[in-house]
This record gives sequence, C-alpha cells and structure tokens, in this order.
Amino acid sequence: MDKKVAVLLAVIGGAAVFAATRTREPTPQITPAAPEPAPSVAVPAGSLPPGHPPMGDLPSGHPPIGKTGGHGGGGSGPTMAKPDASIEWTMPPRWEAVPHMSTMRIVTYRVPKVFGDVEDPEVSVTRAGGDIEQNATRWIQQFDEPSRKSAKRSIKTIGALQVHVVEVEGGYTSMKGEVENDWAMIGAIVDTPNGSHFFKLTGPKKSVANAKAEMDALIASIKSK
Repeated sequence: MDKKVAVLLAVIGGAAVFAATRTREPTPQITPAAPEPAPSVAVPAGSLPPGHPPMGDLPSGHPPIGKTGGHGGGGSGPTMAKPDASIEWTMPPRWEAVPHMSTMRIVTYRVPKVFGDVEDPEVSVTRAGGDIEQNATRWIQQFDEPSRKSAKRSIKTIGALQVHVVEVEGGYTSMKGEVENDWAMIGAIVDTPNGSHFFKLTGPKKSVANAKAEMDALIASIKSK
C-alpha cells in the first residue's frame, strides 16, 4: 500500500476515535446558586413610644386594650377629653376593675350584686368637657318621667374639689337603648381645672343601695394628684 494512503487512513481513524470519545463524555451539570436570604431589619427599641408592646405581640387591626362596660358612662358630653385622670381615689376593696373596650373611660368597676339580683352593678369613670348642669340633667333624663321627679341633687366639698352628686331610681334607659325597671344610679361629677370627671354607678336598685356606702367612701377619697 502506498505510504501516503496509509498515513491518511491512520489520521482519519484517529479522528473518528477522538470524536467517539468526546460524544461519550458526560455533560457537566451547573447547579444554580441558592438565593441569599433577605436581610432582617431590627427595629431599635428607642423608636417605639414609651410603653409600646413589642412589635408582633398584637395582630393587625387588634382593638385597643381597655375595659368593657355595659350601661354607658358619663363620657358622651359635648366635648370629649383624653381619658387620663388628674385626680386619684381609692377603690372599695369589694369592687373589681374589669376590662372594657371604650376609649372614653378611665376605668370600669364591677360591683358584686346582692342575692336575688340578676346583674352586677357597674361603675364607669370618664372625663369630659361641657356644662356640669347639662350633664347632670342628661343623667336624670335617662330615667322615666316619674323617676325624674324624685331625683336627688346635692353638692359636696372634698378638700379643694367640688363634687355634684345625682341619685335617681326607677325605669332606666341605657346608652344602648335598653330599658331596665327597678334600676338606680348614683352619679358624681367632680369639677377640676382639666375638665369634669364622672363617676357613675348604675345597676339593680337593691344592689346599688347596698353599694351606696362604698360609693360615698370613694367620693370622699377623691383628691387632686
């Protein structure tokens, strides 16, 4: 065989082997890099208002934490003030501060009922602006006509404070429009430079009468901060 032909065949054969070898090599697999996690942003503690709960403690849209009451307080006067107190007082030991959702109330107390009554009386404490006489009249007008005629009014001086006391009993219409018979109210409006403070005890007549001495003691304990 001619040497040139032999060399050419050898070259062609080598190229074929090389090509076959390349086709059998595995294709390298490229693994994509994992995405980097988003950086966490810390909220500095000093950026929250004083007393603010840690972020995430309350779900979005959670109502304000407060206290629930049933029969309405004196807080619907013409000009509402912030629910903070510039006076202080002593709660009777038998009473209990209970939760409420009203942003107008400073506090709500539950007064244990007497045997035979179906509902505990309630004491709401609010602060509002407006004329004292108008607010006292509004309280009295929550009772039916015969009850209004027998309403009692008095004024007490407690230290440097003047307290207007209203006492009514009979048919009572709550702020929700519910009518209660044999109901009673003892209300006290404390006149202060920062607006009037309203203490309103409402509930079944026997239970309110049973709590009268405690209400009188609370009123007597009121003093400016």
